[in-house]
Amino acid sequence: MNQPAIPVLDPHSFVSQFVTQDAHERARILNPVDSTNSSATGFFSLMRIEDFARHITFPIPVSRSFHYDFIFLTGGSIERTYGLDSYVIGPSMFSAYTAGDIVSTDACSPDATGYYGLFNADYVLHTLKNPHALNDLSFFQTDASPVLSIDAETTQDWQAQLGRIERAFQSQRPDQQAYIGSLLYAFLLDVQQQYGQQAQTRLLSSAAQLTARFRQLLTRHILSKQSVRDYADLLAVTPNHLNKCVKETTGKPASTLIADMLMLEAKVLLGQPNLTISEVAFRLSFDDLSYFARFFKKHSGLNPTDYRQQA
Repeated sequence: MNQPAIPVLDPHSFVSQFVTQDAHERARILNPVDSTNSSATGFFSLMRIEDFARHITFPIPVSRSFHYDFIFLTGGSIERTYGLDSYVIGPSMFSAYTAGDIVSTDACSPDATGYYGLFNADYVLHTLKNPHALNDLSFFQTDASPVLSIDAETTQDWQAQLGRIERAFQSQRPDQQAYIGSLLYAFLLDVQQQYGQQAQTRLLSSAAQLTARFRQLLTRHILSKQSVRDYADLLAVTPNHLNKCVKETTGKPASTLIADMLMLEAKVLLGQPNLTISEVAFRLSFDDLSYFARFFKKHSGLNPTDYRQQA
């Protein structure tokens, strides 16, 4: 199990797969900021959604990317699914994606406007010289809510900040990379302040807190831990208590969420023609191919072979 079940998308493979051919040249903005340094591994990109969305083929299917990204909308809407939860992001809303999470972008309205940014940990660590920079941002932690609503004044302020970063990309100043890095981090700190203020107003019940921790563990361990008892042991509670809390919060027992997450992984793998169905079952920790086939049909209505042919 040393390979992730869901394929990894880096910025260049994203461009080749989902950006239309006529926009490939413009999409070179996805290259590292310091393109003169061949040894640089960090990258940061910022683009206008209204400029690039029309060049992208939607939906963008489920993938796991090892960079961070954020969407800040000033108009229109974008539909995104994070793990098992779907969200509609609208005007004056901010959405953050954490490196390693499972995400899909299901739709983007023609009138969507705003900013899309992405960067990797190497960029932040190299530019800011701060090994704790990302850990200090709670909205990038795996159990954080991925969507934040802001007021009109904050919307204007964030537009101004991102516009400043946008202009810095076009500047010729000798300290361009350090300048852009500092502007990015200042913006992320402002997001953190807003996220912290809103988090203080949300009082979660003990059941909701336990469910949030369960969801966090589910994302990390689904390939190796697939029973309610496994997660109850990690959370130091009984399986009955975990099921009760999860059902109280989500309307579904913990076992259903485990099966849903496992099916999400299975469907993505079955979409990769280079993998046999036996290999898919093995990656998902099914020792018995027939058991995997029964599991898949129970939760989808199709056997794996039929699903693959229809996908």
